[in-house]
Amino acid sequence: MTLAPAGFSSGHAVHAPIRPVSRRLLIEAVLTLVLATLALATVFTLQERSFAYSPNPLVSYGINAGKEPLQQSVYPFEDTIRYNGARATLSGDATYIVNARVQSTHAYGDEISVIMPYDFLLAWGDMADEDISSRFTWEQSDRRGEVSGTLGGAGGVDITSDYVVSHVSNSHLIPANEGIRQALAQVEPGDMVRIKGRLVDVRAYVSEGRVLTVSTSKSRTDQGDGACEVIFVETLRVNGESF
Repeated sequence: MTLAPAGFSSGHAVHAPIRPVSRRLLIEAVLTLVLATLALATVFTLQERSFAYSPNPLVSYGINAGKEPLQQSVYPFEDTIRYNGARATLSGDATYIVNARVQSTHAYGDEISVIMPYDFLLAWGDMADEDISSRFTWEQSDRRGEVSGTLGGAGGVDITSDYVVSHVSNSHLIPANEGIRQALAQVEPGDMVRIKGRLVDVRAYVSEGRVLTVSTSKSRTDQGDGACEVIFVETLRVNGESF
């Protein structure tokens, strides 16, 4: 709405009674104030919603990496799998589901890699928060995972060595089928994954009659040799895709 200066005529025909200028200015001033107040209220509402809305950095693509892994005891099982001439017996008594952010991946070419081709260094809880995980160095070699960095408070979160140990895993992955094998090959650091399967001990029969054995961890608080989960991956979600 534009106010005409006092004594100024726009030259347009008038189709309504002319109000005194002082009254017109007063009415328009009040109306302008009301409109400004409404506009300001709208801005404040949007800002308040913006400030109140804090997207959870641990949830993405429907995967909640803030959750603890779920391990459930089941009746003991034993299966035999074969791939490219190799054979392995898998045995165990626990199912396993982990929602995590992938911090590092490693494809191996060792003797058992036909059965167990990939290791993922996974993080959940606050260790999956990129602001926190970026303070650490994530490395894999020789079927081991190493995490090093600065401990202490970050963003109101106090990270201790015990917390790191219990929220990070170097997982040995055994794909249940070719589709999952190919999907695992495409996973990159930073991806969100949901891995469902079984924790298994492996007895692999490889070249020249050699037998290799690998035992799974069933604890989230162990470290060192034997602390890796060996997962027979039956279903996999990577970001927005399921396999």
